[in-house]
Amino acid sequence: MSARNHSAARRRLLATAALAAAATLSFAGCTTSGTSDNQTLKVWWWENDDSALSTAWNTAIEIFEAEHPGVTVEFELKTYEQMQQSGQLILDSNEAPDVLEYLKGNATAGVVSNAGLLTDLTDVAEERGWDLENTAQDVGLYENGLMGSGNRYGVTNYGEYVSVWYNADAFAQHGLEAPTTLEELESVMQTFVDNGITPLALGSADYPGPHLLYALALAEMNDESLAAYQQFTGDVDWQAWEDAATRMADWVAKGYIAADSTGIPAQDAGNAFVAGQYPLFYSGTWWAGSFVNDISDVAYDQFLFPGNDLHPGSGGNLWVVPEKAKNKDLAYDFIETTLRPEVQNELGDLGGVPVAADTDAVTTDIGELTITRFDELLESTDGGLAWYPDWPVAGLNDILVQNVTDLVQGNTTPTQAVENLKTAYDQGKADAGF
Repeated sequence: MSARNHSAARRRLLATAALAAAATLSFAGCTTSGTSDNQTLKVWWWENDDSALSTAWNTAIEIFEAEHPGVTVEFELKTYEQMQQSGQLILDSNEAPDVLEYLKGNATAGVVSNAGLLTDLTDVAEERGWDLENTAQDVGLYENGLMGSGNRYGVTNYGEYVSVWYNADAFAQHGLEAPTTLEELESVMQTFVDNGITPLALGSADYPGPHLLYALALAEMNDESLAAYQQFTGDVDWQAWEDAATRMADWVAKGYIAADSTGIPAQDAGNAFVAGQYPLFYSGTWWAGSFVNDISDVAYDQFLFPGNDLHPGSGGNLWVVPEKAKNKDLAYDFIETTLRPEVQNELGDLGGVPVAADTDAVTTDIGELTITRFDELLESTDGGLAWYPDWPVAGLNDILVQNVTDLVQGNTTPTQAVENLKTAYDQGKADAGF
């Protein structure tokens, strides 16, 4: 067993014990944090063991332990659903870890930062000289619970964006090239339909459906209308959303999207693309690592949604330090370690999208592809990263998924779907005090 595997195995044993302890934890009463022992760093995240993020973060743990003799890292594996549903209760308990991966956005990190449950990292970042100036780090800034400005409550060490993954062999077989406009994309999809192929893998029962609807709405939005939707700076352009819903329904009618995609989650849609059942898949860079491992018999590539200046994407989820953390200085050291070149470069080589890598040191094809495109989006002065459609208010994701499902099934009209979205948005905004 290698040193890395031995270390990972030891941490998994610690994680098992921690999970057992957590199972008996009651979050009913909350008191102040205990005394620091300076010998243990408790770290939580929810990424799978075989993911680029988990691999790179395990490297960070190894570096951290080597540079902190006598300090043990106790790692606990959580799930995304756990943190989404119980994160606030966990952070408000005596069992909160020292540092953990947490969900970015108004309805998640915004809520707990506004409740005083996260450590303000503004001064820490300045004192330690962390380079957090790029816009990917805006997801860690919150003011009165609203993301994008204010004090820093989180740091991300990776980014992500949504693009169109495509089967390059299938394109070549039909004499097609990557489209550069929406009209060209529709022409490409029509060619596949004419040859008996449903072109677009879409998991409408999950986030790919809302992401596609959002991309079609972004086609008619600019920075001003985007800010109105995401940050409540003005009137939302709901006509752009209705036009998007109309086009999406048209794509179903033309056979670009299968009507039965409404029962398919994101993972199954991605698996179908890997299997070659669909030549197109609109989804995020978080698939890059698995595509490298799982696609070996065909050539594949990606392009940004054609014709758009704005694209779903952002900095990644956050490292946060609970206000009740027992070893905050160690937590700061760990966050700093995840931003180091050796960790960032490994993340890039594995298909992740690091925010502080030495791009010349990333040598894999997938790493060069995703990092180059992400950097272009970060540096764009006309468009760029547009965050995600469910971020503005709590509960919006469920409304988006349900109405995209109904739209694809033909159970609702584009006008009705967008009216449902607007109603939920307006109510959520009012509930949040905006």
